Amino acid sequence: MTGFPDRGRASSRRRGRGPSALADGAPVDRALGPARRTSKGGAVGAVASQGMQALASFTIQVLVARTLGFDGLGAFAILYGTMQIVSAITGGFVGDAYTVLDRHDRRIRSALEQFAIAIPVVVALAGAGVFLAIGLTDVPETIAVFLAMTLFSLEELVRRMLMASIVFWRVVAVDAIAFAVALAVVAGIWWWSTPSLLGFVAAVAAGQLVGGVIGVLFLPAGERRVVPFVLGGHREVFRYGFWRASQQVLRPAMLTAIRVIVTITASLAAVGMIEAARTYVAPVTLVVSGLGSFLFVHFAHDHDSTLFGKLRSADRAVLALVALIAVVGAAMLLVLPWLGPLLFGEPLDVVAVLGWIAFSTSIAAVAPYGALASVAGRQSAVFAIRAADTGLAVILAGVLLVVGGDPAYVPAVIAIAPILGGIVVRNLLLVPLARRERREAETAVEPDAAAEPEAAAEAGSDG
Repeated sequence: MTGFPDRGRASSRRRGRGPSALADGAPVDRALGPARRTSKGGAVGAVASQGMQALASFTIQVLVARTLGFDGLGAFAILYGTMQIVSAITGGFVGDAYTVLDRHDRRIRSALEQFAIAIPVVVALAGAGVFLAIGLTDVPETIAVFLAMTLFSLEELVRRMLMASIVFWRVVAVDAIAFAVALAVVAGIWWWSTPSLLGFVAAVAAGQLVGGVIGVLFLPAGERRVVPFVLGGHREVFRYGFWRASQQVLRPAMLTAIRVIVTITASLAAVGMIEAARTYVAPVTLVVSGLGSFLFVHFAHDHDSTLFGKLRSADRAVLALVALIAVVGAAMLLVLPWLGPLLFGEPLDVVAVLGWIAFSTSIAAVAPYGALASVAGRQSAVFAIRAADTGLAVILAGVLLVVGGDPAYVPAVIAIAPILGGIVVRNLLLVPLARRERREAETAVEPDAAAEPEAAAEAGSDG
């Protein structure tokens, strides 16, 4: 009977780690304990945090549309979309690496700190410079955009740190504070001067600055620790963070590219029309993103379930998200005839709204699988698949616009590609990994089972 304890421990270790957990060589941080800490309350908090972000983004863009018109909303959407790109790069590269890698290792933590400073500044400087060069912004607006991009990225990083510590409701508080400050700045600008693009960008920057500072204060004491810059750790962070950042940036980059294409082929007003419809549906999309963020943290901390068990959880999450979008989307369509003009000052295009609902559904079909595959160490493969479906979406939208199609159909057209990507990630990445894990687990158990009769015979002969 001596084989049972050893076999139990070996089997437990295999289930906890899984054969694919370190497929790309990424060490996993186990300091936060088992997945039970990511409770249902955490899921609700994750959705609430994205809901607060959705409310803030929704309100600011509604105010832009009401005061600057669809032309102003089109310009703001391009700038705000770029802020999201820089934020996605920082959040994916540093934030996700912070969640998955061993952030308590001195070298890893130092590398994370260095990347957290360098990436937002360099990328934001490049983005602001492009806007100035093409004439979309003047010098004061360019300075405000640079600050907003940098602060947006740093605040997002603080949010990721709070999520990694499983304190999602503190993230909600941070987002609420940032939202309140942004609204206060907008109100102050309205009181003292005329609403402008510069004023709205400055309001976003101010909100992110205050939210980031409060977020740092909300971090558990151990997570606020700063280590001196040392060499080493950069390779591990880069190997994981590069692919996650590349993956995270795909969707906002796709949306920005499509906005630019619509501007070239149609007008800024057409961008504003599509953006108004996207803003109307944005709360649904960001709920999907919130659950995706929760699932990423949950899968990263779940060292007890097998990959098949996690895959079943991802399947259930997809079904629940699609059902949620169907119900909420139907309700939003019912109130669209009066709520659209009330919010934006003029009717919204029903086709565009339907298209964005379809796009949210397609995101729900890929987000849980992408999170699971990335935690399982296949982040580079996930990026390749997501890059392919993103490229397909841009091509489809470009073809539609070049042949003279109505821009209102763009959201529905780009919804096709993510669904295909989700199918590929599940069936070609996760299912084979889960089957391999099961085979290796069975192989590990069989030798132990064969050794038990021999051990019993030896014990009998000793007696």
